[in-house]
Amino acid sequence: MGSGKLSNAGTYSITYNLPYWYYKFVKAHPMGETSLLAEKRLSMIEFYYQIKDISTASRLFKISRKTFYKWLNKYEQSGKQLSSLEDGSRIPHTKRQSLLSFEDELKVKHLRQKYIRLGKVKLQKLFKTEYGQYISQSHISSVIRKYDLYYNPVTAKRIRSKKIKGQGKRKVRINEINPHDYLTEQKPFFFTTDTIVLYLPYGIKRYILTAIEHEKKIAYARCYKNKSSLSAFDFLMRLSALVDGKIAAILSDNGSEFAKYFDEACNRLKILHVYSRVNTPKDNPVCERFNRTIQEEFMEVDEYFESLLTESDLVEANQRLTEWLIFYNFIRPHQTLDYMSPFEYYQLQVNKQKLLPMYPTLTIT
Repeated sequence: MGSGKLSNAGTYSITYNLPYWYYKFVKAHPMGETSLLAEKRLSMIEFYYQIKDISTASRLFKISRKTFYKWLNKYEQSGKQLSSLEDGSRIPHTKRQSLLSFEDELKVKHLRQKYIRLGKVKLQKLFKTEYGQYISQSHISSVIRKYDLYYNPVTAKRIRSKKIKGQGKRKVRINEINPHDYLTEQKPFFFTTDTIVLYLPYGIKRYILTAIEHEKKIAYARCYKNKSSLSAFDFLMRLSALVDGKIAAILSDNGSEFAKYFDEACNRLKILHVYSRVNTPKDNPVCERFNRTIQEEFMEVDEYFESLLTESDLVEANQRLTEWLIFYNFIRPHQTLDYMSPFEYYQLQVNKQKLLPMYPTLTIT
């Protein structure tokens, strides 16, 4: 036997791929984080040291003689370091470098983003036309791969639907700002608004849009046959006329009626549109309480209001609602306002300056 590390390992048999002496060697020489492949190569080399027969060792471990010499030479040249038996990196020593400058790369990127459905041949023509220089199709392909500039129909459809529905603009939530910071002497009002849904006999539905000033409790409401954004647009324009265009901000929930045309009215009147958080009615407690008041003190008491809601024009229903709102704003005492009416409270704040009165003529359809 030879003088290798396994010279005292006992007998072995070449009929086994991993003889039992290998396990005795592993126990005597722990290899730490060495891979199984490196351990197998080490056992192959140690086996060769025992029998001094490369053909037998190669046949036993099922490798070619050339491969055996490769690992034997690496092992001995490294001073018999186990790390030399690990697989090395297969990354090429030299890589092909793109000759495309960073400036041209950005030009291709912007061109592809602008025309996301055009292929590299058409982009090549457009690049030549727009920038007056030639660029290869392979460079265009590499830029598309690098920045993942592939057309995604699902994402594109989502973007189109957001644009159509007007949801591209980020909503300002009530928990992110303090609307009172936007109040000025010219625009001292911060209104909160909501919708009451009424279910009448024979499947008839009616809607009452409500609004109340957060601090001064000046309130307004109006009946509508539907709760479209066009109805909310009409409601906001009437409310703005009622307070002489002095609304600085308005709070609403995320209902569809407070989008599109309602947002258009906010932009036209330069009103900050603030949204409550989703499924968070506590963000709008003042208007929620006013909704309860209008139902308890007006709708449940007025014996004619419900029957008037079944009519097609709702003129008389809005007249009766406006009469109650005049009482609410000019006569009814409010505990939160030290038992003054909203109009009296506002007069004290603005030094006897008067609001526009809420005449029933505002209910003209």
